[in-house]
Amino acid sequence: MARKHDETYKLIFSQRAAVEELIRDFVGKGLADELDFDTLEPLPPNRISAGLIQRQMDLLCKVRFRDGWLYLLILLEFQSENDPFMALRILTYTCLTYEELIRRGELKPGNKLPPLLPVAVYNGRPRWRAATDVAELIASVTEPLAQYLPSFRYLLLDLQRIGEQDPKSGDLVTSLGIMEREPTPENLRRVMRGLIRRFQGPEFAELHQALHSWVAGAAEAWQIPEADLARMMSFTEDEEMYERAKELRDQVHRDGVRQGLEQGLEQGLEQGRIRERALLVRRFATRKFGAETAERLTRILEDRADADRLDEVVDAIIDCDSGAELFARVRA
Repeated sequence: MARKHDETYKLIFSQRAAVEELIRDFVGKGLADELDFDTLEPLPPNRISAGLIQRQMDLLCKVRFRDGWLYLLILLEFQSENDPFMALRILTYTCLTYEELIRRGELKPGNKLPPLLPVAVYNGRPRWRAATDVAELIASVTEPLAQYLPSFRYLLLDLQRIGEQDPKSGDLVTSLGIMEREPTPENLRRVMRGLIRRFQGPEFAELHQALHSWVAGAAEAWQIPEADLARMMSFTEDEEMYERAKELRDQVHRDGVRQGLEQGLEQGLEQGRIRERALLVRRFATRKFGAETAERLTRILEDRADADRLDEVVDAIIDCDSGAELFARVRA
């Protein structure tokens, strides 16, 4: 995994939506319902061992349970290659994290250590072969010694395999796996458009930025040409614009009022305001189909630029996949 690509995974999985979907879809819906994801908080990833050796985790955060003082620690490590001693490494990070809590006096008298969810996110092409339980790393022995050997398991998210198992899934983690499995510009753009449709609203602005960074990191890691990268990077703005238009259209149908593009095209709008909205129609058409198609559409609308007609054209721009399909629908 290229360094930039590695860092963008940290950006994505530091977002509430990514953490919530990871737990809900890959650990358990019941656990997700018990957690208050509004309390998600990143923690410093650096730890100092007893030998004064600095160890750094990829990502550490905590989220509180809805009832009581208890919180869940979530430790994520991102891998592009098999690490045969991954289980031991994550166990070490876990012990250092617990020691830090004790050293800082963050546990109240009588309270137990908080639970910790250890996760390894792997995006390499070869299947993950490393042990997922530290017990597998220790030589087999017979009783009574066996009962004293440590056991510690982590959750493995092998993105390549996840993408293979459910290639049409829309959840965030699986979508990343689908893109890792087929890193073509067309597939990246298709899956990213689906993610942007799912995560709409100002509360997902940081997630959108993280996804943008992921695309840039992926393009660098996979040596995707700059022209294809520029085309992929336009997905966020385009999708947000068309989603706003769809919301306006849905509002029109719910209220039974033709509201147009922005504030609406009410019946009886003066001709000047209709011309203003017609310019917005042209802008939408330009963004989706190009300047030549928008120019043709403008000429078609010159004689019939009333409120109802503009509303129909907005629907057509949103629904159609090509200029030819748009003109066939507009002329019908």
